[in-house]
Amino acid sequence: MKRATVKKVIACAAATLTLCLSVAFCGCEMMGGRDGVDGKDLNIYDIWEAVKVETGRPSLSFDEFLKEYFNDVSSDISSQATLQGSINRSLLSAVSVQAAITRTEASDGSGVIVDIDKEKGDMTVVTNCHVVYSVKAGGDNYSDNIHVWLYGSESEYTEIYSRSAIPAQLIAASKAYDVAVLKVTGSDLVKKSQAIAAKWTAAEESYVGETVYAIGNANSQKLSANVGYISKDYEHITVDLGDKNYNGTVKYYEYGVLRTSAFINSGNSGGGLFKTGGELVGLVNAKGKSDATGFGFALPASSTKRAVQSLIDTYNAESEEVHYINRIKHGINVTVEDMYSTGLNENGYAEIYEKVVVTGAQGAASGKLQGGDILKAIKIVRGGNEVVENLAINREHNFHDVMLSVRAGDEVKFTVERNGETVETSVAFGLSDFEKIA
Repeated sequence: MKRATVKKVIACAAATLTLCLSVAFCGCEMMGGRDGVDGKDLNIYDIWEAVKVETGRPSLSFDEFLKEYFNDVSSDISSQATLQGSINRSLLSAVSVQAAITRTEASDGSGVIVDIDKEKGDMTVVTNCHVVYSVKAGGDNYSDNIHVWLYGSESEYTEIYSRSAIPAQLIAASKAYDVAVLKVTGSDLVKKSQAIAAKWTAAEESYVGETVYAIGNANSQKLSANVGYISKDYEHITVDLGDKNYNGTVKYYEYGVLRTSAFINSGNSGGGLFKTGGELVGLVNAKGKSDATGFGFALPASSTKRAVQSLIDTYNAESEEVHYINRIKHGINVTVEDMYSTGLNENGYAEIYEKVVVTGAQGAASGKLQGGDILKAIKIVRGGNEVVENLAINREHNFHDVMLSVRAGDEVKFTVERNGETVETSVAFGLSDFEKIA
């Protein structure tokens, strides 16, 4: 659809603004309100999603959408797109989580609904691994007694067998990525709820100064929201999950994270970090030290959404609960030889570029990639013709993130700069090229 056509359709929607009429985007018709009136429940977010599909721009942010298509329309439409509206929408994608580890030990946290089928009463919830895992009782203990509460149904929260508690099954988890996937099946509470699924952002990067909000079960006091901004776009933190190394020393886990000024409390773990429009940009997993204010951390969507899909794929293949990521042993070692800002991009955000250089390649990649190759892009092809990923490598974490999408049998096409020339080389990975990472 041409942009002018999209703008014309949106202008018509803005003019009516009651949204009681169906709005069509090149045959994509939005219909069917809960009360049976076509289009009555259509809102600004539905229009945004349709525009992303029809224009082939999945990474179009909500703010960009508003600037491009609603500059000249009634202010009434923008009032529906306030930060408050986004927060309230995201509350319907949030859950409080309680995981009983032993008879006397329970963990409180948060979660995000990433898939829902209200007709069946099913939903998939993502949370942190450390919310459902503990070593305090001795050994690896993953909870088999987990319940979640939807927003507005938490009056009896902490009473694990209350009428508003929804049983959830842990189907997959990984300490290495601090992520866990819960499954709710056949819940009458879900069937009659107004819950919705959150959507991961399609953007690979977040930018300093971007307004975000954290929604979670802060201090185990039911779901609430805290607003802030992204204060650092990417860094690494180490976290103690209680594990020990073979010699008895503390085993620390290292995570790449976003830093946010949104206030994070105990109980926020596993909750969503959202930007305006309700896109899920991260999964909250840590807070700063007690003497550090304005320090909260979230696992970025770029890695977490791929780790979640890997866990789900492994669970579906194994048909049983899994406590590991089936991660590729690609054998490619990289380093960052240069890092700098390229200045402001078209949206006015300061971009960072890293020169990601191959230092060695073993296994299936041996002879295909060479020391000194500068990684430029990675394309993952499945089944001979399905392009699963096609990503420019502008930061080191882009490389590590996209490789989480590789499955056995995939062909991975690397575009590199070698001796000043652009070269494409392909590597096929098999079952022996994967390992289980807890």
